[in-house]
Amino acid sequence: MIHKNSKQQGFSLIESLVVFAVIFILAAITIFKSFGSMENYQANSGMDIVLSQLRVARQLAISQRRNVQVQFNLAVTPPKIIYTVQPGNYAGSTEVAQAPVSMPLPNNVSFMGFGEPDTPMAFGTCGGSYGVCIAGVSGGPAIMGFNSEGQFTDSTYVNTLNGTVFLGISGQPETARAVTIMGGTGRIRSYSYIGGSGAAAWTE
Repeated sequence: MIHKNSKQQGFSLIESLVVFAVIFILAAITIFKSFGSMENYQANSGMDIVLSQLRVARQLAISQRRNVQVQFNLAVTPPKIIYTVQPGNYAGSTEVAQAPVSMPLPNNVSFMGFGEPDTPMAFGTCGGSYGVCIAGVSGGPAIMGFNSEGQFTDSTYVNTLNGTVFLGISGQPETARAVTIMGGTGRIRSYSYIGGSGAAAWTE
């Protein structure tokens, strides 16, 4: 009778340690990337809120044939974008201003700049650190908004204004985002600032 000696196969201690080390490194990389992704996600979310609220305000102005006032409240945490549909701007109108609609930015996101250059629209940066720059005024005019033709204007709702809303997360220049408003047409565009050695630029 022939007996076969079978050796039990398994991992040595060193092999197990190597496997655990690889798993640990991969987990660390995943966690590190997720933090960066979360910050960019928040910045993109803030940009989308500004973009969508401005577009809603413009659409309401056109569809209801009423002026819609827009405000950027930087004095609260988190900052907010607010729009208010104004009374009808035609003779004999009995309409009244509607209740303001207020939308806060995501946590940690603020109206701010990081000293980055102007967007391709070249509407100005107001020094580069203040988040809202409308018609060259930091924070924008006291009264501004969309008229019934969809133009972005001052308090007269006739004189058009160009401007840019900058936002991001403090201390995180890679989260720089911008939303531009072209006064004459009311066109609203969004940009992300992509950094890099000799290749930093705003991209849509």
